[in-house]
Amino acid sequence: MSNQITATSVDLATRFMAQMFDERDIIGVPTGFQAFFGRPETDSKTVFNPDSEKVDIDIIRGNEEIAALIHRGGNSRPLNTQQNMNEQKFTSFSRQYPLIEEEGDIEAGQLINRVAGENPYQLMERLNRMRILGFNIHKSSVRRIIRTCEVLAASSVLTGQHVAISGTTNTDLIYDFRRNAGLTITVAVGWNQSAAVIAANLDAACSEIREVGHVTADMAVIGSSAMDALINDDVVQLQADNRRFELIQVSMNNPVPPKFAKFIEGGFIARGRFRTPGGYELWLFTYNDIYINASGTAVPYMPVDEALVCFSGARCDRYFGPPEVLPMTSAKAAFYQEMFGFNPAAPPMPNNIKGAGHAVDMRMAYFDAYVATDWKKITIRSQAAPIFATTMTDAFALLDGLIT
Repeated sequence: MSNQITATSVDLATRFMAQMFDERDIIGVPTGFQAFFGRPETDSKTVFNPDSEKVDIDIIRGNEEIAALIHRGGNSRPLNTQQNMNEQKFTSFSRQYPLIEEEGDIEAGQLINRVAGENPYQLMERLNRMRILGFNIHKSSVRRIIRTCEVLAASSVLTGQHVAISGTTNTDLIYDFRRNAGLTITVAVGWNQSAAVIAANLDAACSEIREVGHVTADMAVIGSSAMDALINDDVVQLQADNRRFELIQVSMNNPVPPKFAKFIEGGFIARGRFRTPGGYELWLFTYNDIYINASGTAVPYMPVDEALVCFSGARCDRYFGPPEVLPMTSAKAAFYQEMFGFNPAAPPMPNNIKGAGHAVDMRMAYFDAYVATDWKKITIRSQAAPIFATTMTDAFALLDGLIT
């Protein structure tokens, strides 16, 4: 092949169009805490409520009292040994749905410019560019909504509360599922201190759950710094070496039980099985995923200096309320599909949503679009109205202050 002496115009032989790389399709969207909610095997409910402003939740508390032994010929009431039982005493919570909203604009001027990945020698029509841009806005909006849902689910699981408005401290705008105060435990000695009593702290959380929540804890999600402290603790290492704790061991002989599969699909990382001195068996998990908050700071979904101890089979319900937009009509749906190439009532799921098959249901979200009065801009709107209710809220205990 000879060298080219004279200048040659750019053509398909002298210019190669590489395949586009879109990092957004690589970045995963975790759903580890959302895996607690809406699970049929734990009798958890998923409720879609597109036509009501509020949801009412009724909760009946239980106990583990025993029956009275009495003298024959008498009864228990005069002895003051047992109160008569009364049925249908319950607490009712009425909650107004929150609203998540994402909007993205497409300007008319964008449609005459090449989009990313478009071959410059096979230019698209404006409508095709519209559909590409619209689909990208849709995918980004759904990912952001799911991340917000994960923040809310994490807050509900960790604290028994989550906000209705981002950043609020107004108690009227916080959904409080009334967790027992004794289930938030601030340890006396940080886990990164030489006098730490890590196993005793985990035992205390398990005992509190057993007494107050009436279930047996079987898992713990531990923040990254707290997990490092646990692994490096001299007492824990000694016990692990003596094989009293099967810690940091996941193998053919010690596989993760199937009941934790959904948490792992959502992003939890199994670290091993831990038997406490009190006889509780906990599977330990870490959760390293992060989100970017409004100020641009990376925030872990699981705080690095906390540990969640819980019963994996707790009932946790999720409620999805109505949009704040006029009802979708057949004409509006047809317009949306013509502009963007998909039905707003059956939208596609973006790539790389962890645990998408069970933790995320696209029926939770609503999609529409509206055009500016001068027809020079179209806005794509996505909404969701989730409440993540830890209905069995006393099946969770939070250890905090683990790193000092």
